[in-house]
Amino acid sequence: MVSPRKAFACAGLGLGAWLIAGTLSELVERTRAFRGDWAETRRRLTGLPRGAWGMTLAHIGLGVFVLGACVETGWKVEAAETLSLGGHLKVGAYELTLEKVQGVDGPNYDAERATIHAVRAGRELCTPRPERRFYPAGGQTTSEVAICTRGADHLYVVLGERREAPGAKAPVWLVRAYYNPWALFIFIGPVIMALGGVLSLSDRRLRLGVGKRAARPA
Repeated sequence: MVSPRKAFACAGLGLGAWLIAGTLSELVERTRAFRGDWAETRRRLTGLPRGAWGMTLAHIGLGVFVLGACVETGWKVEAAETLSLGGHLKVGAYELTLEKVQGVDGPNYDAERATIHAVRAGRELCTPRPERRFYPAGGQTTSEVAICTRGADHLYVVLGERREAPGAKAPVWLVRAYYNPWALFIFIGPVIMALGGVLSLSDRRLRLGVGKRAARPA
């Protein structure tokens, strides 16, 4: 049975793919030459105004953002477990092992820093080192998230508070992990859209057109 969250995510995937494919097909239609004349196609590509390229980039960036947001929302995985040294936590296809926790003296804080090994299919992919910091001046405690980037996927690891488990000879720590697939697309998409906007604003033809339209009512 498909969950509603994944059903909406699949619909969003179709929308994002349609945005990218439609934008590229329009670009192909604008530059297509007859009888395979590649020199003419190249001339049409270089002759396109910057405003057209900006619009193309903006639509592609929007499609990339939609793809990333839908996959991250529909297939993200969260897990939390209290671990002693050498304990394991599974999140998605990853298995995390708490290797050690050591004290760290910061400039204005005291911290516990964990060293965690992230393994997938028998291969160690990264070693996140999340921290739990205490600021004596303000009496505040914060968690520094460790991020592992594998392709377009993100793995977030958070070290929680130290706990004394009943009957345990060693302390345990609460470890939280979040697997967010295609999360990088959520950041890449807006960057592409911003580049498209800058490219469109640099089109002198559009700026002159705005000035002429503004002068007509006067």
